Amino acid sequence: MKTLHILNGDATLFVFNQSKIEGDTLVWREILADGPVSKTNLWELRSIWISETFGENQVDYHQKVITEAEKLSQLNIYDEVVLWFEYDLTCQINLIFILSIINADYKNENLISLICPDRIDGMPNFRGLGELNTTQLKKLLSQKVKLQKTDLELATKAWDLYIENDFERIKNFLATDFGNLPLLKKALKAHLLRFPNPATQLNHIEKVLIDLINSDISSKTELYNAFWAQESIYGLTDLQLNHILNQLKERKLITKDLL
Repeated sequence: MKTLHILNGDATLFVFNQSKIEGDTLVWREILADGPVSKTNLWELRSIWISETFGENQVDYHQKVITEAEKLSQLNIYDEVVLWFEYDLTCQINLIFILSIINADYKNENLISLICPDRIDGMPNFRGLGELNTTQLKKLLSQKVKLQKTDLELATKAWDLYIENDFERIKNFLATDFGNLPLLKKALKAHLLRFPNPATQLNHIEKVLIDLINSDISSKTELYNAFWAQESIYGLTDLQLNHILNQLKERKLITKDLL
């Protein structure tokens, strides 16, 4: 049986290659939960934003991100597609986008499976699949969940709502039965907290960062570790947090210099 494993990043790819699990790989390297998204011209929009925001060369972006993503157009050559993702908002938004692509060309004979842990036995501070060893990865493979057509349709609806970005419509959507995608509900609840509070014009992430900075924290490393411990649901990298900090500085909402 010919299998494609869609991995949520290079950290997972590293341990996956060590595990000798059979099958081809597609490494997902985008962060669709951060920045603009659209139904049309998505890759052009993302390429420009990533370049302007994080200084990524657009040629490198095409090679590392778009070339890999184009493998999604070849799914019908596989008997099985296994998606390896995590519980956080970043992973969940990437996941629903990919599932919406699969749903558009869904064939009943294709087996679509999901591996998406939010905890690992013996790892109280589990952060991601890239932390696991080969034995743990193989165990997860044996616990994969087969997705149904209804799951793909739910993901497609969720992606459409994420693009639309209407608070009330997303909030109402949370009453839906999330089937085999229960962690998506938690992630979307976290996403709603990214809408600015009308009273302060700060969203939850910004408020948490400001509160942490106003405590005894004196370095960015300390800040990022504290944020992750409190808000791992967002799956933000240091690079993304640094971008948010710069925006807060531009708005003159923080003045403290961190080491």
